[in-house]
Amino acid sequence: MSKFTHKTERYFGSTTNIHTISWKNQDDIDTKEIKKWCKKNFGNSGYDDETGSNRWVDNIKQSEIMLTRDEDLTLFLLRWE
Repeated sequence: MSKFTHKTERYFGSTTNIHTISWKNQDDIDTKEIKKWCKKNFGNSGYDDETGSNRWVDNIKQSEIMLTRDEDLTLFLLRWE
């Protein structure tokens, strides 16, 4: 059974999917390793002036991250599940 849950939503009027991946109440998850891996593979968290978008959002202190690319969700799940 997976330690991660994820949901996909779309902001009203947007065509971009927002994938929220959560691991609440999973004390054996190495959050430092997840953050390091995300930064290596997705770049810095938050808005990127160069691309004009948010690729991923770091909510690791709340045991979750948000991704805006479908392929990033697939990559994350392949690595961490």
